[in-house]
Amino acid sequence: MTDRPQRNFTKGVLAHFVMVPAWTVAPVILMSSLVVAGKPHGKPGVALAVGFGGALLAASNFLQRAPICAAVIGMAMSAPAGRPLAVGASVLATVLAWMCKGGKGDFARRQWLFDFLCDYGGDYYEQAELRGDLDGVKTEKSCLAFHPHGCLAAGFSMNACYSRKFHKAVGKVVFLIDYTLRYKNPFFRALCDGIATDSTRVDAADKRTFMRYFEKGENVAFIPGGFQDAVAHQFGKDATALRHRKGFVKYCLQFGYRLHPVYTFGEGDTYYTYTGLRKLRMKVSEHNIPMVVFWGWRFFPLFPRPQAKLVTYVGPAIDFPLIKEPSKEDVDKWHAVYLDGLKDVFYKNRKEAGYPDAELEIV
Repeated sequence: MTDRPQRNFTKGVLAHFVMVPAWTVAPVILMSSLVVAGKPHGKPGVALAVGFGGALLAASNFLQRAPICAAVIGMAMSAPAGRPLAVGASVLATVLAWMCKGGKGDFARRQWLFDFLCDYGGDYYEQAELRGDLDGVKTEKSCLAFHPHGCLAAGFSMNACYSRKFHKAVGKVVFLIDYTLRYKNPFFRALCDGIATDSTRVDAADKRTFMRYFEKGENVAFIPGGFQDAVAHQFGKDATALRHRKGFVKYCLQFGYRLHPVYTFGEGDTYYTYTGLRKLRMKVSEHNIPMVVFWGWRFFPLFPRPQAKLVTYVGPAIDFPLIKEPSKEDVDKWHAVYLDGLKDVFYKNRKEAGYPDAELEIV
């Protein structure tokens, strides 16, 4: 069951061939091309190539990336053997670096792409449905916080980003995601630029961007748990990393926003994951590094399991007071209020969603 009257699984699969590789493939291609460029020089060359990859990731524009790319090409051209392959790989890495923010300009909007993903993305799943207090969402100064992230944020994507029902209820909205994913992953950047419309866009979830949209009073949707949520993900379980995530609460206080807790049941059924070394992976993920190994659909493990039932509930708004300079005590108080609100959304709706015995772990 989806928000569409009739499911078209085939087109749902095609939609995921657009979305999932855009998210996951470019980093693999980049690091592989760098390794190929450095491999003719042995282990030192491979180590240097990986270092170049880290430098490319840290650079903020192509002016900074250009000398690194030149060094990669130079290393490839000096290869003692296998030079054509090494040079080709170095050129590929350069093109990917240029496609990131600060190199190529914005990619063109593709209204047909947005329409296709909205119409068929949810058809991939056994169920993709948006419920809850949609009538309570105002068209300005509303912040919708989604939980959990899971591995690839299926609920956030299907029941918000690509949900006509969500867009109709919320109006003009900005989806905020990890900065590196949004602007330094070239294929995902192309997808985000392509699906932008006059009423919605995807931007970075950094402080400066949050403040810019909050100052305008625009509606914002994001996932507070981020990549730590991905680490917390376990198949068949409900967990979200929120106990120490308080920045968004401070912003809502500073601008007097209404904050909606939003929960997706079934996100935990999208992927199986490696669950060991959780504390270490959680610590590393604090630096926005997705420390997760996952596998989903048995016919194509990169994709989520189509058997998942994604049921997303928008909770009632929590009206935050306007406190221009909130104290730590203010933030802690309203963070606790938000946690209670999220738990209410979870426990009041778990039975209706089809998960009567589910328990929520807040990490």
